[in-house]
Amino acid sequence: MKEENPVDGYDAFAEMTLPLQSDLKRYCLAKAGSVWDADDLLQETLVKAYRWHVRFPERELTKPFLFRIAANAWVDICRVRKLQPPAGQLEEERFGPYEEWTRWDVREALELLSDRLEPKQVVLILLMDVFAFTAKETGRLFGQSEGSVKAAIQRARMRLKTAVERHPEFWDDAVLTAPRRGLRIEVFEAFVEGFRRSDPYAIFRSYQTMVSDGTRVERIELCGNRLYFTILDPDGNRLMIEGQVPDRQKKEQNKKRSASHENGRSK
Repeated sequence: MKEENPVDGYDAFAEMTLPLQSDLKRYCLAKAGSVWDADDLLQETLVKAYRWHVRFPERELTKPFLFRIAANAWVDICRVRKLQPPAGQLEEERFGPYEEWTRWDVREALELLSDRLEPKQVVLILLMDVFAFTAKETGRLFGQSEGSVKAAIQRARMRLKTAVERHPEFWDDAVLTAPRRGLRIEVFEAFVEGFRRSDPYAIFRSYQTMVSDGTRVERIELCGNRLYFTILDPDGNRLMIEGQVPDRQKKEQNKKRSASHENGRSK
């Protein structure tokens, strides 16, 4: 992982967080209920967020992410003071509307809550909201129309957002920093093979295993019928592999030719 100069790191942190601090302060005040406690919570949130930034400088600090840190920090403060935090307070603001989530927020939600979605839904969100595939490209991979993909992705996004709101405990800091094992190349190969076979279930299973092993799929690009994968292992090493996906149009044309040929022979 790339080390940042401390000064550059703080400047980048300030640039990302300053525009969000007024909303964050309002959220902390609503959580804590008093100006004094809200100021303490704001400072604690910014300190924790800065530690996150130092450890993971590539992770964008978004409003939902800062709200999540603040919510977790307030729970910790209440535990120390032996207070009971109000249940369900400001949960909608804590996570924010899905439209405000960045690919980092989406990726983390998927990694923690993918078992709450259908495998096809996980793969759709992974491709379109994390790796920026278009509905047309996604449909081409799995033999679906652009319209059906657009309808399916809306249902998948709604289900993921609902899962996050229903299971806030999965977003605790300790879960996100839990120790992982390491890259297993056979799992990565199964992930790529799932794309080659246009099998969303195989993609889902291998993706879940890679996540649990601490491996991150950093980038997927589709150029024509070739897929390019970039994988980041737990030690920060990048691996790149190229794969080919079937050309469904040619496959259908070949089927038609074969059927036509068979019909001609039977006559």
